[in-house]
Amino acid sequence: MSIHFSSATGPLPGNLLLGNQTIGGVLALQGIYRSMPILHGVSGCAESIRTVLSRHFREPVSIQNVSIQDSDVILGADNAVCEAIRHAMSEDSPDVLAMIGTSLTEATKEDLQGITSRYLEENRPVFQDKLLLTLSLPDYEGSVESGYVRVVQAVIEEIINSRPKAPPKKHRNRINLLPGPHLTPGDVMELKEIIASFGMEVIVLPDLSSSLTGHLLTGHTSLSRGGVPLDYLREMVSSGCTVAVGRSMEPCAKLLSKELNIPYRVFQGITGLQETDEFFQFLLELSGSEVQVKYRWQRQFLLDCMLDTCSTFRGKRIVAALEPDHLRSLSQWLLEVGVKSFEHVHESLIFEKETAQTADLWIGSSYSESVAEERGIPFIPFGFPVFNRFGSSFHVSVGYRGTAEMVNYFGNVLMNGGEVFR
Repeated sequence: MSIHFSSATGPLPGNLLLGNQTIGGVLALQGIYRSMPILHGVSGCAESIRTVLSRHFREPVSIQNVSIQDSDVILGADNAVCEAIRHAMSEDSPDVLAMIGTSLTEATKEDLQGITSRYLEENRPVFQDKLLLTLSLPDYEGSVESGYVRVVQAVIEEIINSRPKAPPKKHRNRINLLPGPHLTPGDVMELKEIIASFGMEVIVLPDLSSSLTGHLLTGHTSLSRGGVPLDYLREMVSSGCTVAVGRSMEPCAKLLSKELNIPYRVFQGITGLQETDEFFQFLLELSGSEVQVKYRWQRQFLLDCMLDTCSTFRGKRIVAALEPDHLRSLSQWLLEVGVKSFEHVHESLIFEKETAQTADLWIGSSYSESVAEERGIPFIPFGFPVFNRFGSSFHVSVGYRGTAEMVNYFGNVLMNGGEVFR
């Protein structure tokens, strides 16, 4: 049996409200401890991004804004940008400060890179042991995925450029983990536990599992609360191997391989029986340690779940509107359980596709839920953003345990014709 995995042809119409690379860039920075993104754009754009991210993760989000005024278009924004950096460093002293240009920055042809470079040269001592990034993430192109990847790549480039001249001593039992934006904080935590079970150390970039999973810290701060510390992040250059989860993260792994000769392995999503088997086999060969008993039991449980639900999935047609890595991750385990066709469409086209009208199941963000209800087609909220569900960021879809939970959850929705509690 083969799975039908097709995409829309021609240019896809963009809907800036559905998700853009500015949001992806801000999301990636939440996974670095004491970081602060500053958006250079229209007044209010930072607040709109903060609202979307906070509604999905239900956690405070670090983000600031430099508003472009009429006078900036004529006289330039040098003073406003420099003042924003000076204020951030004097008041909060973030370890990672990212100045992010938006569509309006591009429209006004502001040289944001030049402004921040000059400020850095004039204030070099202030940024000792800190990172100042400058990125252009206009929302008229790309997606959440591309913005996320560009930030991770920029951080790795800065770490490589600022490393000591002497070649670092390699630590064979240390892994760099580069999780894609389709993984939840719960997924990242699960992968960290699996890798640690083989006696290996893991450095995660970005580590959303310790920043957007809930905490009871008191007081207010403009910086991210959690994530991987910068001094620990610098140890990436001496790791023995890199694991990238999601094809979009491969350029970041390639960069570490090219500059530091660190071998890497790319996984689609570590979801499904076959890829989870490959992941455990990879860790087994890398570490030389045995697989823990609990993971052997989880594999047996997954096989039993697949056997129980195979008649429910067999012959079903599923449509999804998700980012590319998320689609690939879903498609591989849906193929394993016998789904007839799995087609992905752009979120703004899902309501026009004929296949979407007769599908047995729709999968997408909260933006498409109401239309699925109008057509009476079972709907599963997935991806980003999901507004009206608690705990969506804790869901686990990786490894044997996460795949088993997905198989049971999707199977229950198909069997009952609607969403059920997990």
